[in-house]
Amino acid sequence: MITEKAFGEARLFTISGPELSVSVSSRGATVTSLRYRGRETVLGYDSDEGYLRGGAYLGATVGRVGNRIGGAAFELKGVRYPLVPNEGENQLHGGPDSFDRRLWTAEKLGEEALRFTLVSPDGDNGFPGTLRAAVTYRVSGAVLRIEFEGESDRDTVYAPTNHMYFDLSGRGRSLDARLWLGADRVVEPGPGLIPTGRLLPAEGDFDFGHIRPVARDYDHAFVLTGEHACRLEDGGVAMDLFTDFPALQVYTAKFLDPPHRPYQGLALEPEFFPDSPNHPDFPSVTLRSGERFFRWAEYRFSESEQ
Repeated sequence: MITEKAFGEARLFTISGPELSVSVSSRGATVTSLRYRGRETVLGYDSDEGYLRGGAYLGATVGRVGNRIGGAAFELKGVRYPLVPNEGENQLHGGPDSFDRRLWTAEKLGEEALRFTLVSPDGDNGFPGTLRAAVTYRVSGAVLRIEFEGESDRDTVYAPTNHMYFDLSGRGRSLDARLWLGADRVVEPGPGLIPTGRLLPAEGDFDFGHIRPVARDYDHAFVLTGEHACRLEDGGVAMDLFTDFPALQVYTAKFLDPPHRPYQGLALEPEFFPDSPNHPDFPSVTLRSGERFFRWAEYRFSESEQ
């Protein structure tokens, strides 16, 4: 069942099922609530104004390019495109006032799915091409599936993601949650968290080959080895994330705006590598004119002994 109500300037839609319910605002196609058997599992705000004031992208669809682009510029087919910076000299999550701040158009697909669409004009925050973006949320049993789509009338770059922060237990202690990652390498961050270009073995503190407490601060992109990206356990709830994105950003939320506090949730962002437009050896984020972008992520919930 899908319900709808006003949410400030936005509209708030809720897909309700016997095991899982998700609420999504048309502001940023943002997940504001994700309840498994009645328990809230993600961080959010109570109002549309909270999302406009906040700077942590809680639950939002981000783009055009998720994560950072070094120097707020990239080159495509011999043309350099300067972008609008919003984190020092770099661009983060598509630039200022981007996808997460905008009102998307919502469409109900039956009683178990919602599709949100947005037109990003040519030159938007510096990106070439008029891009038609779409994100679809589907609930089936204890599974939330997100599908990302996009088409452009010019060659461009496109690499969206969702930025949910998980708190499965409700205790607000991301470092205590237990995490397993289906990853064997980590993208080495340099100054400003811009990649050096090197991929390092996921060893020592970066080895999540066996499920264990998160324990320390992270803001790193892990290179996935398959579709099973991670398993998170906390407070008797488990969440397994499956995706066809090549990387997973793990961010322990060292910086969160009030009313939330540092380390209250764990951001798990299925994505392409940071600064991919400037690294030809990274998986390509180029979207050719007339091509269709399609990627997906599934969040599968269950009970856990931990």
